[in-house]
Amino acid sequence: MEPLNVCIVGYGGIAVFHCEALQQIEGVRLHTVVGRRREPTDAFRRRFGFLNARIDLAEALADDDVHAVVITSPSELHVDQSLAALNAGKHVLVEIPMAMSHRGAAEVNGTAHRSPGRLMVAHTRRFEPVGRFAGDFLHSEKAGAVYQHQSYSYWLRHENVGWTGYQRSWTDDVLFHHGCHLVDFSLWAVGADVRRVKGELSPLDPTIGTSMDVSLLIRYANEAIGTISLSYNSRRSSSGNRFICENGTLELAGKTVTWNGETVFEAAEGLDDGVLAQDQEFVAAIREGREPSCGAGDALQALEVLQQVYDQTTTAEGVEKYRRMWER
Repeated sequence: MEPLNVCIVGYGGIAVFHCEALQQIEGVRLHTVVGRRREPTDAFRRRFGFLNARIDLAEALADDDVHAVVITSPSELHVDQSLAALNAGKHVLVEIPMAMSHRGAAEVNGTAHRSPGRLMVAHTRRFEPVGRFAGDFLHSEKAGAVYQHQSYSYWLRHENVGWTGYQRSWTDDVLFHHGCHLVDFSLWAVGADVRRVKGELSPLDPTIGTSMDVSLLIRYANEAIGTISLSYNSRRSSSGNRFICENGTLELAGKTVTWNGETVFEAAEGLDDGVLAQDQEFVAAIREGREPSCGAGDALQALEVLQQVYDQTTTAEGVEKYRRMWER
């Protein structure tokens, strides 16, 4: 088996997860890491045994020995970096969001169809043990029709600090980044086209520079209703999913899934192999010459929903209260 040489773009917390996962996949070699600053990029290279460390993505993409690129950089860079990698003929696994707008996502989707490289979007919740179990359960005959999906994610983010505790040089986004997690999971789990969307977004916070709260309502073509809510203002972190179905209620909380109040699945404590399962799918798709699960078209659907929420809010109240720093 010829080695698959991988370039990682970024050296943050999610890049660590990808490196640890890729090191467990047979035939994969960590070839090049690309970072913004030389010192931490070199330190990351040494930590994971990369052959090269670069601060210029173009140099890495010009290397014929690089076969695949995993993009873990700040969200607003994903479009340009994905386009550059695809145009260089590389396979691409890009962290969510694929773009910070539907327009940017459509551009990546179109380029992915023309490129010889495969593109996969890292909607990891589809691959986590609890998510996989819930998806299989809902898509079986046990649950029956889904009437409602309720999903929420609340935590405190009054400083521009990520989940690792690291002070970020960039601003996160509750709608297009974290909303992307919940919306994609709802679309995938319910498994129906979207008929209409209604949403509300809070104005930009003057300190953080982004909206802090969003709620949206999805009406699916199969008559299911999705209710999704996120907040950066909650001093008590909490998250969960509830599917009200024809034959009962399925609830996801942490590593546990219950059906009508009884536990039907529990992931092993400490086990979180969603990134590994996802990266294995990416590598398998490349090896087998097929489209990966969760390609650009799938990600485009979630971003279309989120774009509608943004457009509805700015149309109703004016763009200045909500304007993002990025265009794509």
